[in-house]
Amino acid sequence: MKTNENTGPINRLITAVIQEQDVESATRALVKLGLKITRLPSTGGFLGRRSTTLLIGFNAGTEEAIVSALQRNCRRRVEYIAIPLDGSPLPLPTPTPVTVGGATVFSLEIVRYVEV
Repeated sequence: MKTNENTGPINRLITAVIQEQDVESATRALVKLGLKITRLPSTGGFLGRRSTTLLIGFNAGTEEAIVSALQRNCRRRVEYIAIPLDGSPLPLPTPTPVTVGGATVFSLEIVRYVEV
């Protein structure tokens, strides 16, 4: 099994979807923890905004430190989107606040890890 230089064998995986504005600070914090990260560009489904999906391999017992680093470096923001008024004869959009950002985190157990 492959080992992470500072934390032992890699047997867990976190997949974190992060808003583009927070990627640099989040990856710096994770690298300080001694983690190796794979960055994948992605696009959000609801607003179609740019985001990044981070793949983070680690060993059990490190998960709380990773989630804490993501919480400190990925913040929520309020953005406004234009939604047409119902029943209006003219398509006058009204600004509607939407909360975006933060991190969506999935934690998975790795059954098998192979580098080819």
